[in-house]
Amino acid sequence: MLRRVLLFLVCAVFTAYVNGQSMNLSDSLKQVFRNKPFPVLKLDFRNSFVTGKSAQIGGVKAGVSFGPTLSLGLGYSWLHSDFFQEIERNGNMEKARVTFRFVGPFVEYSFFRKYPWEAMVTAQAGVGKLYLDPDGNSGGERIFEKQAFIYEPTIGFEYKIANLIGLGLGYGYRLVLHNSDEIEQQFTAPVFVLRTRIIFDKIWPVIKEKVYKN
Repeated sequence: MLRRVLLFLVCAVFTAYVNGQSMNLSDSLKQVFRNKPFPVLKLDFRNSFVTGKSAQIGGVKAGVSFGPTLSLGLGYSWLHSDFFQEIERNGNMEKARVTFRFVGPFVEYSFFRKYPWEAMVTAQAGVGKLYLDPDGNSGGERIFEKQAFIYEPTIGFEYKIANLIGLGLGYGYRLVLHNSDEIEQQFTAPVFVLRTRIIFDKIWPVIKEKVYKN
């Protein structure tokens, strides 16, 4: 019940902000895409839960930003924490590492900016793999491998350092759909985000100036 309430609240916040800005977005979308695109690179670690236990999800996002308002790109995430499940293998009971990773597009919309603070909503959807690895490494045997679908909306706040690096915190909810009855872990859970962003549109002119001087 708590998970459903949290999911509803996150989706409601995301929808409210998007709908609240829908007229501005429709009126200014052409203007946004007239901005010169700059690369976006974000590293984040999301503290979350797997079957009620604390877990860390690692992630990297890369794409382009059109001005300070809109960013689009592709993200890759993986289960960074160690989780194991007992399985029967060759007549013996063994522990297999739970492996979960996914890739998919993301969109981020900044709805508040007052230097050095910024607030944004982010939505990431994707498809991934969920399986057990008895050898404990990505090159090992994959047992009970299934496809999973992920949707993860978050709302976050960022503090800029010298307008070159952004450090941020966020909160959201991860919804994971899969049909694996053999894997016991539950991945649908709240998400707490800690992220770092390199602000390329501010750094690039500095790098370009130094290159030309040399």
